Amino acid sequence: MVNTPETAVSYFEILDMVKSEFQLKDSYLRDGIPTFIIIYGPNIEEKMNRLRIMLHERGLDIVLQKRNGELILIDGALRPAVRPTSIFSSVTLPIILFIATVISVSISGYLEVRSYITLLEFLGKPTPSILGLTVLFTISVMGVLGLHELGHMIACRIHHNKASLPLFIPGIPGVTAIGTFGAVIRQESPRNRNQLFDIGLAGPLLGFIAAIIVSYFGYSWSVPVTQLEYLRVVSVMGEGQSFLLPTIFMVLGRYILPHAANSVTFFFHPIAWAGWVGTLITFLNAFPIGQLDGGHISRAILGRKWHRLLSYIMIGIMVLVGWWPMAMLALFLVRTTHPGPLDDVTKVTTSRKIVGILFTLLFIACFTFAPGSPLLTLIPW
Repeated sequence: MVNTPETAVSYFEILDMVKSEFQLKDSYLRDGIPTFIIIYGPNIEEKMNRLRIMLHERGLDIVLQKRNGELILIDGALRPAVRPTSIFSSVTLPIILFIATVISVSISGYLEVRSYITLLEFLGKPTPSILGLTVLFTISVMGVLGLHELGHMIACRIHHNKASLPLFIPGIPGVTAIGTFGAVIRQESPRNRNQLFDIGLAGPLLGFIAAIIVSYFGYSWSVPVTQLEYLRVVSVMGEGQSFLLPTIFMVLGRYILPHAANSVTFFFHPIAWAGWVGTLITFLNAFPIGQLDGGHISRAILGRKWHRLLSYIMIGIMVLVGWWPMAMLALFLVRTTHPGPLDDVTKVTTSRKIVGILFTLLFIACFTFAPGSPLLTLIPW
């Protein structure tokens, strides 16, 4: 935006709107960008909402930041408040990606189920329908991922924050664990820290509930095996894949996992695998790092400086837990500063701070070690 007569008209129009809500300390155009230094007063969130409504009517938006102890209203580019989206990006693309992901997850599920049934046949145990179990596996995976993104969408709708339909990302069957790389949604920037908190929290909260339900049934349907049965399988089929349960099922597993005489371990049901991956996704997303869901929550509560410091600390913990590929990705993402909400001054409500502390319990419940974690050698099992 350049300093022209048209710019001056826009600047003075915005100036009048700002003065209708705030007491000004100074205002100016810097590099063609309207900037207003305001004096802090009560009801700042309500005033920002009223100002934003006036600006939206003219296709504009504004950002509130705190710099050197001063509150500054800035419009970085007088960008349109609502960006138009094509039918393809808002409807067709999500549907195409959803169908592609259902196919890739179904193929991965079929491979997982076939291996499981082969194992049961080898042990002489009853076998389920391969088609029925594949469908159940697909529903479980898509349900966990879909409910996670639905949580974000619900929070966006509650706060009148525009968001796209979930964009599922198909994976490579037989290579990616469950046939998908997950899902994302596109959304407008939250208007304040309370909205940033709510949107960040809603996804992992619904995803956690779905993952726990799927895991419960999957673990309860798993097959206990004796030492002799285990050695027979290993001698013919090899060690296979093993994984450590998340904290909540480490504690509750004895009440959920089936028991049999002389059993020493379990061959996990395919739905248990789907639930375990769903819990792991929730756990990794709950890390207070960068723009992960937990990062949104910590950014809302702690602000820019402390959120960035905590992000680097938690990346180190992620490495120690053993999920170093995710830690490398998180390190790459955290190099880009979290944009924060448009209103980065209004504080998070006390009730949300309490919920943020309770969110730590969800993180602990999902806490899952990777098999190669260096910390495992320090824990007496």
